[in-house]
Amino acid sequence: MPVINAVLGDITTQDVDAIVNAANKAMRGGGGVDGAVHRSGGPAILRDCIARFPNGLATGDAGWTTAGDLPARWVIHTVGPNYSTGQRDRSLLEGCYRRALEVADELGARSIAFPLISTGSYGWPRADAIAAAIETIAAARTRVDEVRLVAFDEAVHKQIRSVLWAQCPPPVGSGTVGCLFEREPIQFGLRGDSYLWRELRARFANMPLPDDWLTLRTLITHVIEQVVGEPLTNRESTPWHDSTAAIYLPEFDPGHGMSAGTVHLPWWAHTGVPILLDRYAALRGSDALPDQ
Repeated sequence: MPVINAVLGDITTQDVDAIVNAANKAMRGGGGVDGAVHRSGGPAILRDCIARFPNGLATGDAGWTTAGDLPARWVIHTVGPNYSTGQRDRSLLEGCYRRALEVADELGARSIAFPLISTGSYGWPRADAIAAAIETIAAARTRVDEVRLVAFDEAVHKQIRSVLWAQCPPPVGSGTVGCLFEREPIQFGLRGDSYLWRELRARFANMPLPDDWLTLRTLITHVIEQVVGEPLTNRESTPWHDSTAAIYLPEFDPGHGMSAGTVHLPWWAHTGVPILLDRYAALRGSDALPDQ
């Protein structure tokens, strides 16, 4: 499986072997990512499109051209399904990622950058588009080493990163803060707390355990507050199951409805952080925590 990274930036500036263009069936340029790729890459890309694809390209298929003036060596064009006009077969969207990786293998590309296919004017629901991209890339048999999922918008980048860390969590080393998050509590259900838990695990994956519990609690609390944008103490007096205690974070919403995407700060204050401190004590000895 390739290493998958979420990247905030412009796909046309990615220094990789190949970038993927979300093209239209005519293969003659267009708006959105397609227009940006043609503008930045110059006329050589269009000339190659006309020569290689005189009849365009089918939905779900992929093919390559020169990258022209782009930093990449190749552009792999793929035509996503247009959800807005009724093309809602998810296998077509999955096929775009699968076929693009197959073309990358044919070219010998070892690094590739994708946009979120079909989420612009084609209207594919973003949460499902992100899931389809990550699931398909993670399951693909490919010789590509690195895959970047590139988002120009910070909110979209956060959502991709949250799903990526949930489905393809980075490895954590022994003796790191991240190892405290290896066993996930069962209380989460579909709540956004599970996504926050996995984000913390990823952020702390390589951070060595501190020498004292107070430093650990301060570290964890600071990152929680940074992510949710609110002090942990603000809602401590409210039961975690009370809806007024919930903070909705769109990047943690996988589209399940109900309480999806909500983080409950009272749970973290009274249960989540103490669980992590107890695990720290188990690793460091009973004297690692203060006297109760």
